[in-house]
Amino acid sequence: MSLDPYQPCPCGSGNKIKFCCSKDIQAELDKVIRAVQGEQRASALDHVHKLIADKGSRNALLAIKADVQLSLGKFADADATIDEFLAASPDNPVALSLSAIHACSQNDLESAIEDLQQAMEHLQGMLAPSVYSAIGVVAQTLLQAGDVLAARGHLLMQAGLAGDQDENPVRLLMRINMLREVPLLLKQDYMYADCPEGVEWAEEFEAAKKLALRGAWIAACEALDVLEEKYPGQPAILRNIGILSGWVGQRDEAVVAWKKYARLDGVPLDDAVEAEALAQLLDPAAEVDELDSMVVVYTVSDTEKLMELCLSDKRVSKMPVDLSELSAEGEPPPKAAFWLLDRPVPESGLELARDAIPNVLGEMYIFGKRTDRDARLEFSVLRDESFAAAKAALKDVLGEYLSDSPTEEVAGQVPKVTAALTWRWRLPDDTPPAKRREFVAEQRAEVMLNRWPELSLKTLDGKTPREAATDPKLKVPTLAAILLLELGSEQNGGDFDFNELRKSLGLPTRDTIDPAGIDALKISIVKIPLLDVAKVSDEDLLMLYRRVVLKHASEAIRHLAKEVLHRSSLNGKVDKNETYDLLIRTAVDAGDALNYVADAKKTAAEAGESPARWLLAELSIRLSTADTAECQKLVQTIQTRYMQEPGVAQGLYEILVSYGIISPEGTPAGPRPGSRPPMPAAAATAEPSSKLWTPDAPAAASGGEKSKLWVPGMD
Repeated sequence: MSLDPYQPCPCGSGNKIKFCCSKDIQAELDKVIRAVQGEQRASALDHVHKLIADKGSRNALLAIKADVQLSLGKFADADATIDEFLAASPDNPVALSLSAIHACSQNDLESAIEDLQQAMEHLQGMLAPSVYSAIGVVAQTLLQAGDVLAARGHLLMQAGLAGDQDENPVRLLMRINMLREVPLLLKQDYMYADCPEGVEWAEEFEAAKKLALRGAWIAACEALDVLEEKYPGQPAILRNIGILSGWVGQRDEAVVAWKKYARLDGVPLDDAVEAEALAQLLDPAAEVDELDSMVVVYTVSDTEKLMELCLSDKRVSKMPVDLSELSAEGEPPPKAAFWLLDRPVPESGLELARDAIPNVLGEMYIFGKRTDRDARLEFSVLRDESFAAAKAALKDVLGEYLSDSPTEEVAGQVPKVTAALTWRWRLPDDTPPAKRREFVAEQRAEVMLNRWPELSLKTLDGKTPREAATDPKLKVPTLAAILLLELGSEQNGGDFDFNELRKSLGLPTRDTIDPAGIDALKISIVKIPLLDVAKVSDEDLLMLYRRVVLKHASEAIRHLAKEVLHRSSLNGKVDKNETYDLLIRTAVDAGDALNYVADAKKTAAEAGESPARWLLAELSIRLSTADTAECQKLVQTIQTRYMQEPGVAQGLYEILVSYGIISPEGTPAGPRPGSRPPMPAAAATAEPSSKLWTPDAPAAASGGEKSKLWVPGMD
């Protein structure tokens, strides 16, 4: 189909081709566009060059030329073309959007956002394809740079503009939302505040809001900044400045706005705490103090005797890792890897007391002699208050084979808060799962109630939470710091009641919210777990449920899913099998997950449905806790009764492969090396992105012994 003379001109003027710069070259322009659409970009570029030489540098031709040059990776050429385009038409949205895309290719995010915002401000009528593309490119570049809030803002704008014509922005939003390490406060879909009734600045506020709604966020922010100077202390103005500043990557401005908002007397305490918590998340100046993660390197005099000593000393425990995965590129792997403990591992964990559990002081990696390097031991340890003691303990255990003058290298940094709230245990392999969970719960309470309140925090002006809690000016910041801690713990399956921490500091608790008058579409996802769900209507419950599932808000999912299952009025409106699946996936520990599995099996039996999917789920949970006897029974039941059902054989295969029971080829295998992260037992309650091993997973599960679970072909 030939180019329609009544469609918008590619130049971005907003005029139709028939009345614009390309009206006399429509046929030639049609050929160029067809070549681009047919992926014949080099040919299209040649044709554009000829047209420019013959007809002059029309804006339509410059737009196509720059677009093709960018797609071919000819960034220097594209830069020159865009400069020419902007010189001819400085406010042209197509030229500005192409400039934004080019800036992204150079990792110049500040310029990219500024150019895109200029394009949005000067849009005339229909959205040009290059402007739409620029929104997505800027979003992805922001995401790569780690600015999740700004990236989500751009993706939300792009998704709104796309409607059902492009699913990509929605898909990327969903992928971000499903990432557990992304804090819930950054997954919020922040909505603009409405203008209060009867204020004299209503007209200016609404004008700024119109700019915001069309995507001209910087222009809207500038207008709101003027309003804030004239009418300081207005919650609606400050809230919208906070939202828009965050979306354009102006973190400093966003932090100032949210902190001002949090200090206003008219803002409800819960809203103030959330605003302050977001500010603490965004504030570059609020970075916590860090500890150096050190590698202390000792020359080894006799590798074999050192290895023998490591294997015989009870203060040393072998790490269950695949050594080949620990080698740097082009370097041989270590000969062995061990944990250094502060005391011997007890013979049994059956009667173990928590204060008798061995702690990991550091990790030891032993490397053999090479032609260009002596044999060595690398000791990985944090440089905290116990750094010197850890090195002394290493010398006490292995000193006769280690050099007296080790070298020390900084391998990275760990936030002090994370280190303080993290513990590393080496439990005896026979420690019962229930006892492990008991230990973890006790230890979590200990660090939260006694260790965290004594840490000096930059977000609290260098004071400890216990000190800050008594300062009226630091009440909201202290509550915000606790909220961040709570949200991180919830996303990682922690079950500590943070109201106990608030009470211990004399601070207000977060209590049940009556849903009367609550807008299910607007309430913060952070507040949803507080709702009295029994009083929520079916319609609102479903709205809330869908929202938290899309955000992967674990605590809120658990809170709402139980009510969804309870209501027979929702039968047929919700797939309750999926609800059970969500509860199992977000369960706090294996015990809770197994309880949900039992309920799901009972429901399936009552409905006359196969329990196979729940047997597979139970098998995965039992394998994670090394419950060999129950695993054996489950495998036999699945194989003898349900293997012919669709998906069951494949599901069983995938589970057995993931736990190293069989190889990907289906042959018997011992536990796959590295199938468990190499930690003896640990918990991290401060950092949502922590990759520490789950506390209730037994050390034996990651050992090197051959699996005791039988599957066909093993005998």
